[in-house]
Parts: sequence; structure tokens; C-alpha cells
Amino acid sequence: MHETKQYLSETVKSLLQEGHSVELSAYGHSMIPFLRPGQKLKVTSVDIEQIVRGDLVAFQKHDYLVIHRVHDIILSDGKLILVTKGDSNLNPDHPINKEIYLAKVTGIMRRNDWKPLSPTSIHSRAVLFLGKWYSFPFWLWKHLKARFHKI
Repeated sequence: MHETKQYLSETVKSLLQEGHSVELSAYGHSMIPFLRPGQKLKVTSVDIEQIVRGDLVAFQKHDYLVIHRVHDIILSDGKLILVTKGDSNLNPDHPINKEIYLAKVTGIMRRNDWKPLSPTSIHSRAVLFLGKWYSFPFWLWKHLKARFHKI
């Protein structure tokens, strides 16, 4: 079976924690159709307090780097919690706190040029407004594709 997770290297983690930007390739299918595997991303160290709904953020899940969209921001016991979800996932991730949050995706390579990302773009608004109605067709596609690749 094809591996769909990207290991988080200590080098990338250290660079982000020191305030640097890092260019990475998208990996996996949870952000389809917005991000495709192999697409270049610019990930920049930004304080969690500056994150807004619609932003794409990088966080650590076990030994992996995950990039998903912020669907909600909750203040709990004086701490910010991000509720994230892949665009083609039906359910949100476990809450993201400051300890596992790494950075914000600030750019994406489209047609050999870096494009800035906006949490208020039409795509971001559609994903946030439509929720599972938006995600379901892409979720179905990636699961059917995976099933047929096993045959």
C-alpha cells in the first residue's frame, strides 16, 4: 500500500521553531483538490495567535507533518485551540494546541510562480461554508481510488 504520510524531520521542525520559512512538497490526499501530492508549499513560522479561520497550518501528529485547514478557533482555559480538517476529510482532526502547532502555509506554487494564500479566498470560503457537503465527493473519490488500486 502507498504511504500517505510525511515524516517530520528534526531539521524542518527546528527551522520552523527558530522562525524560518521552509519550502516543502505536499504529500498525501487529505487536501485534494486544493493541494495535490508533490505541489510545493511555503510554510512560515507565525504565532498561533495570528491564525484565522481558513488558514492552512502545519502541525505535528506523532512523527508526521500534517497540513490542514483551520475550521474553528476556540479559547479554552486561556489557551488557543485550533480545529482543523483536511479538505477531503469528513471529520476534524484532534484539537491542535500550541505544543503541536508548527507554522502557517503562506504560499503555494501554481504554474511555476509562488502565490500567496488567503483565508478569505473563494475556495476557503466554500470549504468552510459547505463543510461535509464540500468534502464528501473528494473523500469518496480518494477512497474509491485507493480501493481500485488494491485490485
